[in-house]
Amino acid sequence: MAKYLTLEHLGQSAIITINNPPANAWNITSLRELADLMTTLQADSTVRAVVITGAGDAFFCAGADLNLFSKGSKQEVADLLDAFAGAFAALRNYTGVTVAAINGYALGGGLECALMCDYIVAERGAKLGLPEARVGLLPAAGGSKTLADKVGLSWAKRMLLGGEILTAEKAYDIGLVEEIVDPGFAKIMAVSLAGKVANQAPQAVARARQLIESSPCATLEAHLQQERAALLSLIGEAEQLEGVSAFLGKRTPSWADED
Repeated sequence: MAKYLTLEHLGQSAIITINNPPANAWNITSLRELADLMTTLQADSTVRAVVITGAGDAFFCAGADLNLFSKGSKQEVADLLDAFAGAFAALRNYTGVTVAAINGYALGGGLECALMCDYIVAERGAKLGLPEARVGLLPAAGGSKTLADKVGLSWAKRMLLGGEILTAEKAYDIGLVEEIVDPGFAKIMAVSLAGKVANQAPQAVARARQLIESSPCATLEAHLQQERAALLSLIGEAEQLEGVSAFLGKRTPSWADED
């Protein structure tokens, strides 16, 4: 049983709650728990989406526990970074949909976790930032890239170099979050967004994810070839035949990996 994370199921969505009061900070144990949970959920065909949120109403996650940096031990920090890498790789590589439901502060490794998700929902009053430089540190769980990829270089520089902490409203304005909701409703909205994937064909979703994530590195011509190959790989498969048959027959499709 996980010590710092809780897991619940709602329909075809799994909800992971970071529960490490007072600030829901990451440590090596909680990161390894996240990696293990995501591996388990990846193998569970009844789960199509994962929502991540924080316990309480003050913090989604304040990032890494700074006590881990107080000794200046490079080996201890390297071990922590390895745990971050394993956890966030498992989150990013999940083939369903992932949604971060930000309630309160999402700072440092907390925001980096949210940036690994497909969508981010934030409650009014939430604060988001990567302020590591204030304490002589840097983002090292992908934040300098995932933030720049999402909001552009200028805003990434303002947040990393200037230490700006954004309100949910400003985060929405610059495209950092997809939805803003009233306090107490982030998880509800996140589950609603996550649930939409249940209507989609699992393999089509997986292929679409791969195409979207590889698109910045490909020319249009190369990407068109990748799209063509991905579509042809679906043609004639049970999922594709069921989807088209259901549409033509005006019924709800029954995907092969559902119970």
